[in-house]
Amino acid sequence: MNLTNLTELELYFADHFDTVLFPVLAEVYQAKAEYDRAKRVCEIGLEHHPNSIDGQFILSQAELGLGNLSVAEKWMKKVLTQIPDHKNAATSLPMVQEQLDRSPTTLKTSWKRAQEVDPGNQFAKDFLSDKKTKTKPKPKKKKEKKPSVSTIPHIPKKDKSKTPLPKDLSVEGVAISPRLATMTLVNVLKGQGLYHQALEVLDILEEKGDDKKRIDGERKAIKAEL
Repeated sequence: MNLTNLTELELYFADHFDTVLFPVLAEVYQAKAEYDRAKRVCEIGLEHHPNSIDGQFILSQAELGLGNLSVAEKWMKKVLTQIPDHKNAATSLPMVQEQLDRSPTTLKTSWKRAQEVDPGNQFAKDFLSDKKTKTKPKPKKKKEKKPSVSTIPHIPKKDKSKTPLPKDLSVEGVAISPRLATMTLVNVLKGQGLYHQALEVLDILEEKGDDKKRIDGERKAIKAEL
């Protein structure tokens, strides 16, 4: 069987609730703002793979989309308990906690962690610098600095020239189309020890114009395992 689109992935999941590919389907639903479906897929998948970091994080985002902030917070904290430097969870958690009106101490701790894993995070900088100005006397009023143009992430333009897609990838004996390539799929493949296939997906993502810095980091980490 070949998985080339969402419908086929949905049908495969319906027949294989224990598939490690559940975060890939959940992420598709999440991107389409179908949070209830993303949540359900994650809940089912996590029953079979309770330690799936991607499943836990996507579930936190689905809960967030549904307005369940305290539940979203719980799942983000669970992710960070296992992977303290999980960038997306670390930077999302304090924003959720601000909405939940958590204590200043809790917020400070969370924003510090966000800044540690993402030094360029402007929200963390603003929060922590604001706390410093409240605890220390202002020597001199300075004009508020506007974010530098250089801080705006560069989004590479996609190459309009058509290039043939690589052959399908095999997971659980199922052929997966490169069209379903995402960073979540990379993590799923890594979790299964399928490092060469994970590298292939990274190549596809690079061709699509995804975050090159992150791709290079993932590629380096995977090659270290080979």
